[in-house]
Amino acid sequence: MKVEKSRGFSALFLCVFLAIFSEVLLSPFYPQFFSKVFGVEDLAYTGFYIFVCRLTVVICAPAWGFLARFFEVKYLLYGGQVGAVVMTALMATSTSANQFLAYTICLLLFKSSYLLVYPLIIQLAGKERQSAIAGTYQAVFHGAIVAGTIAGAWMVNLEAPLRLFYGVAAADLFQFCLCLFILRKVSTRQPEKSETGTGTIGNQWGFMLAIGLVILTFQLANNLVRPFFTAYVTQADNFNVDLVTSSYLFMIPSVMAIAALPYIRKFCKSERLSSIYLIGIAVLAVTLFLQGWTNSLGIVVLARIVYGFCLAVTQATLELRLFGNSSSDRLHFNYSLAMSFANLGHLSAPLLASWVVSSFSLAAPLLIAAAICLANLAFAKWTIFGGFPRPIPVDIPGK
Repeated sequence: MKVEKSRGFSALFLCVFLAIFSEVLLSPFYPQFFSKVFGVEDLAYTGFYIFVCRLTVVICAPAWGFLARFFEVKYLLYGGQVGAVVMTALMATSTSANQFLAYTICLLLFKSSYLLVYPLIIQLAGKERQSAIAGTYQAVFHGAIVAGTIAGAWMVNLEAPLRLFYGVAAADLFQFCLCLFILRKVSTRQPEKSETGTGTIGNQWGFMLAIGLVILTFQLANNLVRPFFTAYVTQADNFNVDLVTSSYLFMIPSVMAIAALPYIRKFCKSERLSSIYLIGIAVLAVTLFLQGWTNSLGIVVLARIVYGFCLAVTQATLELRLFGNSSSDRLHFNYSLAMSFANLGHLSAPLLASWVVSSFSLAAPLLIAAAICLANLAFAKWTIFGGFPRPIPVDIPGK
């Protein structure tokens, strides 16, 4: 039974890997892609495309979480996967950038259902294995980013990049068949009340708003540094690095996130979450400041290593705090709502980064991100790691 359950988790994590992999394939290369395939040279179109994509997920993600309260998660996931297969295949037939955008919006409407997979794994694993699952998720997530970035560079250089969307559609079809097989005998309906037979009292919506704002500012800070990082290190006279080296520097945090897996699994327990997060976010602030302040490439490399490790640990800690404060009947909805806040951070980061760079310098996003991390630390300490206690169990009549 344990072997079968382990295989089920491995299969679901494979679905997570494939979903993230396909999502990040083109994300660093959209300007080159739109120029080569559709002849769009205006860089503003790339910003518009990313903005619309993020906004779509912000709107659609809570809808899937809401539906999960009334329908079995696996059936919602099946529907999303089938829709993703169709829309991804249609993207390969696009003849204009606007048609490609329209198909992308429809695709994201369905692919937002993929956000149900992570809380589904948490639900099936049980409370006692949450830290192990969170650590594995971070490793899979960042591993997919590294693999997707490398594959995306190869994809853009193909003679007909659009054809590879048929391959992505095939991957979505594989996910559908895999989930259909591994979940065929598994009940994924959310219980009407929590697993322990208890309800909760307290400010549930207040906690969700607080952790949503913490997640938003966390994602804002850590995505603020991404758009112009390679330009920063290649154009700085003191670093003297080429484009290839800058891409290696860019990927260091994702590699270190994979290395953080054993630490997350061993130490990120419920009683330690507060201290781990608050120390971790403080270290993030310091390492971001060092990257923007130093003239030494060695310090940048060291700061990127520590930054990547702490990034994975603090993100996993936030997720564990969210899951720990979510009753079983609200698990999927709370996670999808939290991901909407995360996508608002993703949405705002490129806009803020562009303004900061045009107003100050290429190093400024790193320094602003450090300041946002410090603000995040203070707010998190005051709210989710101080002001909002864990839900209080109360007896339910008839239990």
